[in-house]
Amino acid sequence: MPNSESGFGFGQSWPNLGRRAANILALASFGLVILAGLLAAVMVERVNSTADWVAHSLEVEGGASELLGKLQDLELAKRGFLLTRSDGFIPSYDEARTAIPQALAKLRSLVADSRDQTARVDRMGLSIQDILTTSARTIELGRNGQFAEAIAFVMAGRGQQTLESFRAIVNEFNAAESDLLKKREAAEATARAIMLGMVLVFLASAAGAALGALLLSGALIRELRQRTEALAEETRVRKDTQAILAQTQKMESIGQLAGGIAHDFNNLMTVVIGNLDSAERRLARGGPADASSIGRPIAAAMQGARRAASLTQRLLAFSRQQVLSPQQVDLNRLVASLSEMLTRTVGETIAVETILGSGLWPTFVDVSQLENAIVNLVVNARDAMPDGGRITIETANASLDEAYCRQFGDVAPGQYVLISVTDTGTGISPENLTKVFEPFFTTKSASMRTGLGLAMIYGFVKQSKGHIRIYSEVGHGTTAKIYLPRMIGAARAESVPAAARVESAQSPTARPGEVVLMVEDDEDVLNSTVVLLRELGYSVLTARNGAEALAQLKGGKRVDILFTDVVLPQGMNGRMVAVEALALRPALPVLFTTGYARNAIVHNGQLDPDVQFLAKPYTLEELAQKLRAGLDGAAPAL
Repeated sequence: MPNSESGFGFGQSWPNLGRRAANILALASFGLVILAGLLAAVMVERVNSTADWVAHSLEVEGGASELLGKLQDLELAKRGFLLTRSDGFIPSYDEARTAIPQALAKLRSLVADSRDQTARVDRMGLSIQDILTTSARTIELGRNGQFAEAIAFVMAGRGQQTLESFRAIVNEFNAAESDLLKKREAAEATARAIMLGMVLVFLASAAGAALGALLLSGALIRELRQRTEALAEETRVRKDTQAILAQTQKMESIGQLAGGIAHDFNNLMTVVIGNLDSAERRLARGGPADASSIGRPIAAAMQGARRAASLTQRLLAFSRQQVLSPQQVDLNRLVASLSEMLTRTVGETIAVETILGSGLWPTFVDVSQLENAIVNLVVNARDAMPDGGRITIETANASLDEAYCRQFGDVAPGQYVLISVTDTGTGISPENLTKVFEPFFTTKSASMRTGLGLAMIYGFVKQSKGHIRIYSEVGHGTTAKIYLPRMIGAARAESVPAAARVESAQSPTARPGEVVLMVEDDEDVLNSTVVLLRELGYSVLTARNGAEALAQLKGGKRVDILFTDVVLPQGMNGRMVAVEALALRPALPVLFTTGYARNAIVHNGQLDPDVQFLAKPYTLEELAQKLRAGLDGAAPAL
């Protein structure tokens, strides 16, 4: 691992400097290769130029030879005419005389780039002019019939001397052209050698630069590999540290949750045990039976037990493990039915206003849990307004788009039914707003605190595939918004809100001869429930596991309803027992009970269709109502 100095000094600058140097070397190598290519192209051009000069020299020498040939043709035609005295040589003479100036002009244009050669061509021109003049004089004498004078003029040798002089100039011209060509070839060869050397130098430099860039890149790659390995090790250590921190935080949360549960349960058990102990001591004194003196501690113990059961249900709601029995719900009807009760709950100093949305979609939710959630929110709003204020309960249709859902990550885009509760109270500070759904967190005074209300609501909403958000500003109030999925298609019969339900004044009892087969592995629960069943007038058959229950059914005894715990020993749960029982007696009603059930009769947090369920702990009234509903329905539970 690099030390702190290298981490902030050379250690940090080296990769940047190395990358820059490698880039510069790579660019230099590329540039040198391009320059070498350009020089090679120039060399090829110079080679072509040398070939052009050779061709040019050959053309110049050919032009000089052509000019000499035309002069010779002129001389031959002249001599032929004088010797034969025939005009047949005159056309050849005229043709040569016409071609000689043209050939001279062509030769002069070919050597225009050389002053010396141009001077020699000018000398040729003077000799040619002398030859043409002498020839013209000779031909003219012959045409006039003065052949003797013409021959004498030729024999004087002036024309021959002039021609020989011309040949000498031509030889000198050709030799000079050859020397010029050699000089040009030598200059081109030197230039090519220089350029070839430069090409080799550029290529060698490019190779060196490329090698340097490669070596630097290799060093950088090694450095990068080392840094990557160090970063991977640091990431692993950080991940391990984060895992340890998460585990520590998890244990702290569990400790906080356990501490809160222990605190509340100890308080509740103190109430239950203290009052039962008081009732027991009063009975032990053996004095006159005083129903009122015994009834008060028993009632207090029952109240404590009910609070303990409520605490358990709230914990299950928070952990999203409570058993839900969802039905089609009209939120407008539900809120309207609760309005009067909520008004009494908050007191005279607080106004309760309801705003019900038109064309509200139905939702599919456990109505009892939703009622509890609304009541909890209203009570929280009341407690935030000790000096009075206004609570507004509003319903509306809502659509959550992908952008909103990505922001929170715990809700799917789609259509929802919204219920919001707004107060004009003291509000919640930003630091507390992030903690409101934590179990046992509360800003209320010790006499008012429970700390599970919002945690329970959060668990219930999430278990119902919904979404909850709380918006608050200190001094300006709070708004809690619950989004429940819109229900599509038909459902079971619409539920009746609790406020609209009318309970019977007396617990329904058994009809003559009705028999309950109870399956329960806990001895204390079995004995206490048997007492309640018999008090309701039922005959009771008992079994402590599935095998005993099936044996009772196979024995042919009368059984009107199967009342079974879900969690049973010996590998057969209550659901399995019910399946086997219905195979033996297809019309047998089944009522399930449990304190906690994960998968046997509950899937996705909801009861399976047509399952009759009674949650533990239960009262005599609740047991009587569920048994009567199961018996009167007389339909198989599976």
